[in-house]
Amino acid sequence: MAVTRRQMDFLRIIKQVYEATSLPVHYARVAELLGISKWSAYEMLKTLERKGFLTSQYEVDQEKKYPGRARVMFAPTQLVNLVLSGKTLEDMAPVKEFQLLKERLMSFYDKTTKNAPEELVEQMRTELSSAENPLVFCAYVITILILQLQTLSKTSISLLKNVALEVSEGKIGLAMFVGAAIGSMAKTASRVQRLSHMVDCLSGFQKNLAMLSQSEQALLMNFLSETLAKAT
Repeated sequence: MAVTRRQMDFLRIIKQVYEATSLPVHYARVAELLGISKWSAYEMLKTLERKGFLTSQYEVDQEKKYPGRARVMFAPTQLVNLVLSGKTLEDMAPVKEFQLLKERLMSFYDKTTKNAPEELVEQMRTELSSAENPLVFCAYVITILILQLQTLSKTSISLLKNVALEVSEGKIGLAMFVGAAIGSMAKTASRVQRLSHMVDCLSGFQKNLAMLSQSEQALLMNFLSETLAKAT
């Protein structure tokens, strides 16, 4: 995926501010540091978000007596470290293709309001059986797990989210999440039949995870972060 010098400037700035504060960054702050209009900054940050380099969220200033409208805040994904280290060609090649897959898989979470989670999980299992690409296989396993976890309490999902995203990163965080998710489902007797299949998925996940490049691991970790946010 091609990244322009201008886009690199934005990524450097938002990474610096984010690391200094450990908080998402408002586009007006980026505009101030780059000496441009806040609307130009906003448009560029949204473009970078679509490319998978940033995530956005809405926040209200709780310190004000009358907070007003929510503000759009941006945070860098793990892909930013890759692109800033110069890995913009071979290492970034899977990004565009995976973005399409990610959009499709995340659409399943919207369907849970119309379909029983079990039906969607069964569909995903069928598609998983024909997945040959390691990155695709791992993404399917994560999707299936989170669909099943939605039958648990949101507190359970939040705890697993902390394990995966706050305790560890990269390959370790991904493996910890999958293991912890299957462990959570194992505690519920009604899910014993599912568990047998998920144990096989765990073995396949670990095997395919070991085959991923650093950039693919970053893509998968970003996918996990976004899907957990959507599920909770």
